Amino acid sequence: MTMDAKFYSRVAERFGGYFSDARSTDVFPDGRPDDVFDELVAALGTPQARLLDVGCADGRRLLRNSPAYAAVTGIDLSPSMLEVAERYRQEAGLSHVAFELCDAAHTGLPDGSADVVTSRRGPLIADEFERVLRPGGAVVYMGIGEQDARELKETFGRGQDFGSWHGLPLAERVARELSDAGFVVTRSQAFRFEEFYHSPGDLDTFLQQVPILEDYDPAADRQAFERYVAAATVDQRVRLRRHWFIVQAQKPASGTPSDS
Repeated sequence: MTMDAKFYSRVAERFGGYFSDARSTDVFPDGRPDDVFDELVAALGTPQARLLDVGCADGRRLLRNSPAYAAVTGIDLSPSMLEVAERYRQEAGLSHVAFELCDAAHTGLPDGSADVVTSRRGPLIADEFERVLRPGGAVVYMGIGEQDARELKETFGRGQDFGSWHGLPLAERVARELSDAGFVVTRSQAFRFEEFYHSPGDLDTFLQQVPILEDYDPAADRQAFERYVAAATVDQRVRLRRHWFIVQAQKPASGTPSDS
């Protein structure tokens, strides 16, 4: 099991899935990215379409999108997350959805077996996505931007993609990787928003459930945590600045040259 899989398995075992009990008030000037992602995925669905979701975690968002598709497969490397996802699937009674323990880099799926591939803050394996997509199929990818929680990471001196704000924007890296694999990028959209945690305890709970600081320890990190809270508190709430993005791309239809 990879480090990421171990992290998400711990979250599933401790919290019963990939979600936060932390209370926060969020401000989305560019729109709520998860909702935009869902709209794009639903719009690509047809009564015959096959959807592959990579890094499905507890599967709740995937299950919401599944009615737009004939067949849906969610894959993940965390057995604990997949157990939660299967429970949600059974409760929803969605027999056309399946969850599998699978490496995104080596899915073992047949060539051209999916009409749409999605990854919501999960892995991007452009060559494998291209292989499993039919000609004309689409990929929708949501990623974490280089400015995400930057002040928090600078306070702690570490974190997910620490220091990436000095290089090429991550959305551009994703677009290049997809283009290099033969895709035509059709959409790239950034989302900058703010989360205001109702108390330091709410932020602490949140940090235990997400990989912003994958090795976050409330006791060992107490001093850094308190420094951040002191600097980021606004009107008695703790602000966390976020930066996500969505990139959508299409595999050229048979006989249609790509721009790459």
